[in-house]
Parts: sequence; structure tokens; C-alpha cells
Amino acid sequence: MTAFLLALQFLTVATLRSDLRAGPEDLRRSRAWYAPVGLLLGLVLAGLAWLLAWRLPPLLVAGLMVVLWGALTRFLHLDGVSDTADALVHITSRERALQIMKDSWVGAFGLCAVVGVLLVKFAALASLPTPRLWAGLVLAPALGRGLAALMAALLPPARPQGLGASVAGGAGLWPELAGAGLALLAAGVAAGRAGVAAALLVGLWGLLLGLWFRRRLGGVTGDTLGAAIESAEALALVALTAF
Repeated sequence: MTAFLLALQFLTVATLRSDLRAGPEDLRRSRAWYAPVGLLLGLVLAGLAWLLAWRLPPLLVAGLMVVLWGALTRFLHLDGVSDTADALVHITSRERALQIMKDSWVGAFGLCAVVGVLLVKFAALASLPTPRLWAGLVLAPALGRGLAALMAALLPPARPQGLGASVAGGAGLWPELAGAGLALLAAGVAAGRAGVAAALLVGLWGLLLGLWFRRRLGGVTGDTLGAAIESAEALALVALTAF
């Protein structure tokens, strides 16, 4: 139960136990719950979309869902998108890139990356018919967080301190694979072949990202995991519009 609560409180705004304390091993064990927490988040988003669709036009529903999606995750992963883009787009030095990720300043690359992700999500949600919209809201958060769990399990931390050092690395992969399998199952149930195609594209994207992070940084940080989640969610929604 502790591992589940850690994942829930880390990935969403839910704070069921404000006194919850955990070490690196507890945080690594919580990775197994990333995909289930993503699925739970997706079900909440789909329920909100269903309620909003009773009174509001589809375009407005899509815009509100993008805002609610970010709010329910404290906009934490979007911060990772910004920091990762600022650090990796034009910086060649590993040390300088890691230093930029710790800076609270937002640069032009980071701002453009965040706006780009949000626009893609909005456009995809606005393009999906209602049943497929609900499916996308369910499966995208699960796929994104399942991918982040696998990346954290397979890649070392890029630096010895920080969130990435607490979450990434360590022994064990089967719990994360089980979580990713749950995300794949949810994708298939929610959207059939299109959902499976979205999951496969997210997996390929994760492989490319992982290779890039390993080559540029030597591993992953909390920011790069957040960027992986957001970009995977956007890609999953795009895939649902294409298949």
C-alpha cells in the first residue's frame, strides 16, 4: 500500500497521507504502480470529459481537458518537458545540460516544447470522436507512466542526487513490465487495434528517448522522465487519430 500511495502522490495532486516518508528503495518499488496510477488518472479524466460533454461543445471540452490533465498532475511533467528541452536541444556538454535542468529559469526551447505538447494534445482531443476521446483519455496516461517506469528501471540515474537518483536504477524489472502490460491491455480494451498501435508507437518512442538520454546525459533525471510521460501521452493521442 505504501508503494501505491507513493506513486499516487508523486504522479497526481492526490495527497492521502501528508506524513508519508520514503527512501530510495521505496520510491523504486513504487514504479510498479506508475501504470495503474496512470490508468486511474485516465478514468478520472474520461469521467470529467463525459460530464463536460453534456453541456459544452467538443472544442471547449478538449481545451478544458488539457487544462484539467495538467492540473491533476500539478503540471509537474510539463516542467520536465521545459527543462529537458532547454538542456538538450542546443547544449552539448553533459555537465552544462544537467546544470540547466536544475535552474528554474525557462528558456525559449523549453517554452516552445511545452506549448507544442499542449497544442498537439488539444488538437488530437478535438479531432477524436466522443467514444475514441474517452478511450484516449484512459490509455494515454497509463501508457505514458508505464513507459516512465520502464525507463527508470532500465536506465541509471544521470547524477547521484535528485529525483532521478531516487527513482531510477536498482534491481528488478518484472513489476514494471507487469505495469506496462496492464497499460497495453487497457489500450487494447479501450481502443482495440488503434490502442495497440498507440502502445507500440509509445514503446518505440521510449526506446529512442532512452538511447538519447543515455548518450547525452548518461541516464535519466526526474525531468527527462516527465518529458517522456508528456511526449508519450501526446504521441498516443496522435496515434488514435491516425489508426
